[in-house]
Amino acid sequence: MNNSRQDIISAKDIRPYVKLLGKSGWLMILLAIIGYGIGRIVTHRQVDKYNATAEILLTHGGGINDLQGMGNVRATSMWGNYLDETRNQIRILNSYDLIGRSIDKINDPLDLFLVGRLKELPVEGFSVLNITVQEEAFSSNMLGRSLNIFIQSPTTYKISFETNEGGVVEVDAQFGDLVTAHGLNMLVNLSPEIKRNPARIEAAKAQHFRIRVYNRNNRIYQYRSQLTAGNIEMTSIVTLTCSDVLPTRAKRFLDTLAATYIDYTAEARHASNLQAEKYIDNQLVEIESMTDSLAQLVDFYKDQKHIIDLSKEQAQYFSMLVDLEQQRRELDLQIESLNSLNSYLLSSSSNTALPPTSFLFVEDKLMLDQMGELFALQARRSSLLLDVKEGSSVIRRVDSTMSQIRTGIKQYLSDFRSALNGRRNDLTVEIRLLEVRLASLPQTQRDILAMERKLAVNEKLSLFLLEQKATTIIARANITPEASLIERARYGGLVGPNKEKTILTYILAGFVLGLILALIRLFFFARIESTGELREIANFPVIGGIPFHKGIKEDPLAVRADNRSAVTEAFRALRTNLQYLLAKEGANVILVSSLHPSEGKSFVSSNLASILAKAGKKVAMIDLDLHKPRVHLYFGIKNKAGTSNLLVGKATISDVKNTGPYPSLDIISAGPIPPNASDLILSERLKPLIAELKKEYDYVILDTPPILLISDALVLMQHVDTALLVTNTSQSSRRGIKHLEELLEQNNLNHASFVLNGIKARRFMKYYSKYAARYGYYSYGLGYSEGYGYGETYVDNV
Repeated sequence: MNNSRQDIISAKDIRPYVKLLGKSGWLMILLAIIGYGIGRIVTHRQVDKYNATAEILLTHGGGINDLQGMGNVRATSMWGNYLDETRNQIRILNSYDLIGRSIDKINDPLDLFLVGRLKELPVEGFSVLNITVQEEAFSSNMLGRSLNIFIQSPTTYKISFETNEGGVVEVDAQFGDLVTAHGLNMLVNLSPEIKRNPARIEAAKAQHFRIRVYNRNNRIYQYRSQLTAGNIEMTSIVTLTCSDVLPTRAKRFLDTLAATYIDYTAEARHASNLQAEKYIDNQLVEIESMTDSLAQLVDFYKDQKHIIDLSKEQAQYFSMLVDLEQQRRELDLQIESLNSLNSYLLSSSSNTALPPTSFLFVEDKLMLDQMGELFALQARRSSLLLDVKEGSSVIRRVDSTMSQIRTGIKQYLSDFRSALNGRRNDLTVEIRLLEVRLASLPQTQRDILAMERKLAVNEKLSLFLLEQKATTIIARANITPEASLIERARYGGLVGPNKEKTILTYILAGFVLGLILALIRLFFFARIESTGELREIANFPVIGGIPFHKGIKEDPLAVRADNRSAVTEAFRALRTNLQYLLAKEGANVILVSSLHPSEGKSFVSSNLASILAKAGKKVAMIDLDLHKPRVHLYFGIKNKAGTSNLLVGKATISDVKNTGPYPSLDIISAGPIPPNASDLILSERLKPLIAELKKEYDYVILDTPPILLISDALVLMQHVDTALLVTNTSQSSRRGIKHLEELLEQNNLNHASFVLNGIKARRFMKYYSKYAARYGYYSYGLGYSEGYGYGETYVDNV
């Protein structure tokens, strides 16, 4: 069980995360703290927003008959279903026109602020200033712009604002003078209270006032974005919510909007009622004029002709004739109404225009119900157009339904009109029969009777119209809106911004940014810090790791400076591992190079040569870095003659070799730096030179230039038994190791190994190394454990 757990989660698996936290944890914490600071500043500058709510009850009532309220006709059916009705009313509440009416009533084009060092505070008004603006006279580029006002004296003030180009414009003005410069139109006065108190004027001079001016369109779009309307489920209650930086302004807007909407729901019925009354008045004027003319004419004939009174039978016939004439007149009114209605239905504008009020004289319930449904659909279409465009799918569906109803009404009109015409023809026949019975009267008397009959008919018709007018006026008084305010606007509390969430967001953003930067560092710029990491990345073997040597400037030969140091033990481990690599008999030529300069190749080659010589091996240390030689500096010898002299054939090995710090160590420095260093490496004398040294010495160590800059090392690898490629923790990266391996593979060089230099020990490992050194445990190989990565083999103490 324990083994399986180790297979699942091992030190190798968590090492990248530990490294990430160790190397970049401070960065993530730092950026998170910076994010917290930024979040605090941002939230301090944010302005609190408050909610106000109101509730409106929709009655969903009112067809065409209810609108006009005439003839005690029963209200018509509702159009659409309940849900569509509620949604349409919500659209109306959010419409541009309705909110515009509310804005007109409020008439508040100014936003006022008191400005502090970090934020501006919205206020209802200034206690020291009275500001009047004509927003329609403002230029468009000044609307919504921050205008700063500073009191300079009891009589003067200054206005300043920033231009689009970033400049600042200042305008000096007198209190009470209209300012029209730069597209402004405003008047500023000191309040009466402050004029009487000079001390308050001095205090006001230190204040920074700011205003923004908005026109009607700006305010409409502003409140539309702040307003939300919703329906309480399974009720006809609409909830209105408005958010604003000033709670009192939000409440005022909701109260005004609710009142405007309630008035709007009754407007259509008021318009229809007034239209009906106007039609009745026109008919009354016409009838009264005709009645007056007939009455004067009858009186004139009676005075001139001395007409006698009618007999009882003739008077009865006359009364019947008058009644029939009245009935025919009423039928004519109904037929006229039907004709007007038919013309309305045939008109292309019948989708938007109000129906003719003359059809109110049609006393047919089915006809009135159908017209009520048509009128309701027309009202629905008008309300939808507040929110959607002409030609949209919902408008086309409403138009299709209206067209079907209109077709049915027109068919019904045709049949009903035929029935009325038939009834009128019957009345005409009866009237003619009565006229025949009265034909025995003299012609003059018959003329007078005809005029009196028309007079009586007009008087009865006038009485009928007066009754209808009274009914219309009473109905208008009884018209109620289709909505009522059940809860006035009230304060809903603070709704934003969520400052805690904002701060947490900035903290998280800072932490995430730090994590991203840490990951970038890890994957693109991370350095290899242990032999374990190097083994995971490299395909070539890793045979040793060298700790960071602090005293390299004082004595670069670490194995000589301290016999028990961790660096010395690391080189002992490297010496032992080399014995396994050079197990083949006669294999003793070692090349030391690196990918970049300053990775410590000369440090490794010099100390490796010293530790081998310290063990009694005969070692030759050759400096083949003819571009920038350093071996002579490490051993403290002069560089008068060396490798360059050997390769040009002007010296022998005995001429140029120097004895090192150990008797068995011979050093050949680079010698004078030639102008053609790389050409010398390709010299035919190189191979015999290496062969000669190989025979004479147990180990031959070649210090060569960095591979990335110069290809000398790649050429020399062909003449050696093994190559040690030194990489330093300060420069070593995944990409560099892969690039170096690609170079080796391209040149078919497979006998190379890696040595990691400059490993920094952890604190507890430092303590352990001191403890181990004190008791001599290095003789058992404990000084180069996996924690250091210096090697894992048994070594001696030489």
